[in-house]
Amino acid sequence: MARFIVVDRGTGRVYGDTARFSGDGKVVSPADAVSLFDRQVGRAPRGFGYVKPDSGCASYDVYEIPPSSSASATVSEREAQTLIREHGSLVAALVTYNS
Repeated sequence: MARFIVVDRGTGRVYGDTARFSGDGKVVSPADAVSLFDRQVGRAPRGFGYVKPDSGCASYDVYEIPPSSSASATVSEREAQTLIREHGSLVAALVTYNS
């Protein structure tokens, strides 16, 4: 499973870290990661579109973390932001539909 950390574009806060769910669902894309987090908080299913990273309509920025960077899940906002800064690569900006 790829490891993604998703940041809410509107607030700048981390929406989730797939490492917190240790294989709970197949996460192979950025949209899969957001869908996993939505299910965990009981949110209704949504659709996603990929937009350019500098798009003003993006809902989420999705970062991929290489497996060698950290095997443990982040437990705080600060820890997740540090991991993104030091090891993350922006892989997608997503806009949500039906939210």
